[in-house]
This record gives sequence, structure tokens and C-alpha cells, in this order.
Amino acid sequence: MNWLKPSGVNNMSTIQFLIYLSVFCIGTWGLIVGVLDQFAKEIFLGMMAPLIVGIISILVLSAMHKKSPERVTNVLIKSFGIKMIFYGMYFIYIFTFYTFNPMPFILSFVGYFVTLHICEALFLRSIFK
Repeated sequence: MNWLKPSGVNNMSTIQFLIYLSVFCIGTWGLIVGVLDQFAKEIFLGMMAPLIVGIISILVLSAMHKKSPERVTNVLIKSFGIKMIFYGMYFIYIFTFYTFNPMPFILSFVGYFVTLHICEALFLRSIFK
């Protein structure tokens, strides 16, 4: 698999897309923490799980699309179940072993979760065009 090979209509490679996504997440985290520095840990933990899962998901989907495009839907369905189990375990772990204000964590998690899933959908749309 060549991760540096352009995929989709915009000629952006998977790695370039993931770098832009990571820079966006870390940049917005930095901007938010610049204003709300007392919640830096909560916002960071709310960002990391969706970012890591999003990166893995895009890598797997990109590889599957190059290998066998007709199997992408099956991978999406299986990854949905795996993601829900992982996110459930992540929430249990975070709320059990860390002491912090839960509201910034939840807001950060939801914001990054939704944003990264929209980006994943746009990436899928670009590779299928």
C-alpha cells in the first residue's frame, strides 16, 4: 500500500489528509486552551480518542478501498461496532480513574467526534468520486 499516493479527486494523499486533520485538532485544542487553560487536560482527553480512532479508521478504509472497494461498506459496519465498544470502555476508564470536571471533557469529546466523523465522510466521498 502506498499511503503517499493521491486518492480521490483532489489528489491529496491519505497521509496528507491525516496530517491536516491532526494539525487541525491540535491547533483547535491549543486555541481553546489559550482561553480555558484550567480545562486543558479535560479538553485534550476529549480530543485524543476521536482523533486516534479517526486516524485508524481512515487508514483502514483507504487501504480497503485500494484493495477491494466493494468491501468498504462491510468494513464501515464492523468498525462502527468496534468504535462503540472502544468509546464505551474509554468513557468507563476516564470516569473511573481520572478526577476532573466532566463537562469540558464531554463537550470536547462530542465536538471532536462529530467534526472528525464529518471529515471521515468527506474523505470517503472524495475517494469514491
